[in-house]
Amino acid sequence: MDPQLIEAGKETISRGVGWLKRNQSQIATLSDLSAHYKAPYLYAAIGDPVQGRHYAKLIFEKYQKADGDFRTAEKEKGWAHLACSPANRYIYSNGWVICGLRRLGYYGAAEKGMNFVRRFQTPKMGGFASRFEVHSGNVNLRFLDSSSTSSAGLALLACGDIKTAIQAGEFILRLLDAQPDPDKYYYCSWDEESGLMTDIWGNEDTGALRGRKQFCLSTETDPRYELTWLVGKPMKFLAKLYDMTGENRFLEGARRLLSFFERLDHERVHNYGSCKIMWASAELYRLTGETHFAKTAEEIFQWFCESMTPEGIWVHGLWYKHAEEQPLAASLDAVQELCAEMSDTIFELAV
Repeated sequence: MDPQLIEAGKETISRGVGWLKRNQSQIATLSDLSAHYKAPYLYAAIGDPVQGRHYAKLIFEKYQKADGDFRTAEKEKGWAHLACSPANRYIYSNGWVICGLRRLGYYGAAEKGMNFVRRFQTPKMGGFASRFEVHSGNVNLRFLDSSSTSSAGLALLACGDIKTAIQAGEFILRLLDAQPDPDKYYYCSWDEESGLMTDIWGNEDTGALRGRKQFCLSTETDPRYELTWLVGKPMKFLAKLYDMTGENRFLEGARRLLSFFERLDHERVHNYGSCKIMWASAELYRLTGETHFAKTAEEIFQWFCESMTPEGIWVHGLWYKHAEEQPLAASLDAVQELCAEMSDTIFELAV
């Protein structure tokens, strides 16, 4: 990685962390878990032990419930500003929390959280369920998806459960093999009764609970308004799984996901959700030495350096046009994730 780009990235991370520090008192007033779930991972990644300890303790004492789940209240997951997230990928946030807690050394809380997540895995497919009924405490094992599976899989790897993580990775590979039109669409969800969920067309609203974009990434629309992380998250998981096992099938699965991403037009880079492509590509460069992975990561990395606002945040263009209309919780989600993943990317590419 070019030294100047590294310095630009470090400066960008510093500005983002500075924004977090300047707004600490306001951030502390937010009760919704969506504002805090990526913080443990961030502060572990950038090496801030004080803030890391603060957020690990907060997550453990305030948000982890008796069943091991992390949620805002006993009968409320959270995400008031983006209900489609837990509705379609309930344990996506759990994986972030568990990985962060493991990096910070909160092994007990992480394992308790992992035991809750394990309830979502189906014995038949090895994938993880998308939906959970908070009031009844029941997991709906009919519907699975690659984001929930990949978030759970990353947590499994962090906790050392390699056998179960491999089963999750095999589900991702089966999902890839089942794609009916792999040059145009990536369908990310599976129905245990009927297979790959392709009957999802009709509503193009990005935030619609059951809209097309929640279940399918298309190469035929403007990629700035697509959920590009639908391929980025499983790509990161398969990269980690390849690192752990050395099995080429997982590397090839990650390549297939990147190839699909590259079928989108060049605006694919200008999407907050593409941070996970950056994150995964950087690790794949470390694992393979292939320069294409490094170039992909660096191109996205540079755009994030350039697109940060003067105050030190990013505006999530999928849902908001201006910083003023973006809820604080959404700004926190973006800053915490991007600063963490940019730090990881520097680590992977700093040779």
